[in-house]
Amino acid sequence: MQFRKTCTIGCLLVGAALAQSDDGLRSRIANVHYSPLAEQARIQGDVRLRVNSGVVALVSGHPLLAQLAIENAKTLGSIQGQANLDVTYHFVLVDTAISVPTSTTVKRGNALKRAVLRALGFKTERVVRTYECHEGVAPASDIKIDGAVVEVWVYGRSHCLQTDTATRVAKR
Repeated sequence: MQFRKTCTIGCLLVGAALAQSDDGLRSRIANVHYSPLAEQARIQGDVRLRVNSGVVALVSGHPLLAQLAIENAKTLGSIQGQANLDVTYHFVLVDTAISVPTSTTVKRGNALKRAVLRALGFKTERVVRTYECHEGVAPASDIKIDGAVVEVWVYGRSHCLQTDTATRVAKR
């Protein structure tokens, strides 16, 4: 009976220690944000790194994304007692832009034309429907650990392509 209690308490303590290290790791990964320049250039892809006792070596990946991945990999340290790790950062752009329909009432023509339209019984105003683009928030970064293989998912957001200037020109 005493042995069973000791084993149960030991398992709980080990589980709590692993959960704390996992939470600490997740908080370090949550601080990784997509590079603004890479987001604007719409660069996405994988960056593969090899971490040997704290020394980070780039295996493959785009230079704009690799810089961010290397900086973050230096903060990881050893994971679950593993000092030699294969780390893959997956940089993914997520479409968070939402088109919101808007309508505006616009007067037709000049004052003389509106007077003629009123005399003939036509409407002097028209409704113009446009769409405005609103950018959303990218999902939080995530991590998946399988022994000495670590995968980090870093999400960026796509930006609206239609600007206010383009909307004004299209209305003319």
